[in-house]
Amino acid sequence: MPYDLNGRPERRPRLHRLLRRTVEELTPGDPGLVPVAESDDDTAAASAVLDASPGFDPEVQSVLWHLLELPDESVTEVLRLVAQDNYERMPVPDGLDGAGRLAVARVQRVDALHVSQERSRMAGVTARHGGRALRWRVLQIPG
Repeated sequence: MPYDLNGRPERRPRLHRLLRRTVEELTPGDPGLVPVAESDDDTAAASAVLDASPGFDPEVQSVLWHLLELPDESVTEVLRLVAQDNYERMPVPDGLDGAGRLAVARVQRVDALHVSQERSRMAGVTARHGGRALRWRVLQIPG
């Protein structure tokens, strides 16, 4: 199922649904995903990061991934809150793991505006719970 820029299932006209080709559903844990854009710099504009990423294709479904750092007592509540927006907990990759770190991701189409909105959302949620957002990534299946 394709997802929109807000990570919600796209609503398509009935005729389009009837005539569409069957497409395998992308999941945040798909083993074929590779990072095509990422940043751990709070001052870097999402547009600049995406524009500088030659592998990024704005027309395909992507996974938007965030690395968060939280006190242990806040993890459950933050996961509950971000799950309302279809984020799932993901394993933290080697080299980025550390005390209090967790990763969340969801499938969506990606553009600079929506990456910026999601970065802001993650920064706000983590700050309200004593943590911080450390990094974001866009993952896609190479085509």
